[in-house]
Amino acid sequence: MKNHLMSAGISFGLLASPVQLSAAQIAVPTQSEWSAAKKSVSLPNGITIAYSEMGDTNGKPLLLIHGYTDNSRSWSLLTPYLVGHHIYAIDLRGHGKSSAPECCYAYTDLANDVYLFLNAMKIEKADVVGHSLGSITTQVLSAQHPNTVDNIVLISSTVNTGGGPGTWLWDNIMPLTPPIDQNGKFMMDWYWNPNPVDGTFIKLEREESAKVPMHVWKGVLWGTSLGDLSKVSQLIKAPIMILWGDQDQLFDASHQKTLKVAYPTARYEIFEGAGHNMFWEQPEKAAKLINDFLR
Repeated sequence: MKNHLMSAGISFGLLASPVQLSAAQIAVPTQSEWSAAKKSVSLPNGITIAYSEMGDTNGKPLLLIHGYTDNSRSWSLLTPYLVGHHIYAIDLRGHGKSSAPECCYAYTDLANDVYLFLNAMKIEKADVVGHSLGSITTQVLSAQHPNTVDNIVLISSTVNTGGGPGTWLWDNIMPLTPPIDQNGKFMMDWYWNPNPVDGTFIKLEREESAKVPMHVWKGVLWGTSLGDLSKVSQLIKAPIMILWGDQDQLFDASHQKTLKVAYPTARYEIFEGAGHNMFWEQPEKAAKLINDFLR
């Protein structure tokens, strides 16, 4: 369900291999190194946020915000191709190595953590790329704190998830009980790919997602089932690019229609034959679009 991707097999010249590191660059960790390489920072609201720092330390700050039950590893296939940025890929509260309080997981809670993270890292303004849940968090951050955001990329996004009883997410997640079997049917569906994606990456994604506490799975589900961001979209002043795979079964064409109404001046790029996590199967194409837009 989560990853209906169909690769277009596109190559982009110099981006066909990861960029070479300079003395001012922090290397992208390997899959085996990823978790141990994370750093953390304590926020004034009591939350500890884990993050992965990469890229050109002399470059402009770029904040990456992952999707539901993922963590910063979600960006590990894309970041080798992002050029000239000082990258901070965070673990949202309840995910990865960040704090997992019993409450709360509404959009505003997640966005406030991100705002406090930027302050803690002394980042006055950043470009922000958000995927799925991360893209919704990005919208709230950009509406509430427009002076902290320069450019926005929304990947597989929506302004209203339309969740609740009767939806695939609700009807499959609410009955879950721990422990979640990382190799069981639900997790295999959650991370299913119609085309090849790095096997080690997907295995670790499933393993880490299965360890997300049950109160986080359900807390985020409740939080994302409420609210319509179209009502505050006019508060966002930053330039926006939207990336969407036309096989996205989570936020399909009907969601995109509403998203375009909310952000009529946004640049809109379609990945034909790709799904909700298209940047896993087509990281070079996604990186080229992001690099070009942020430049």
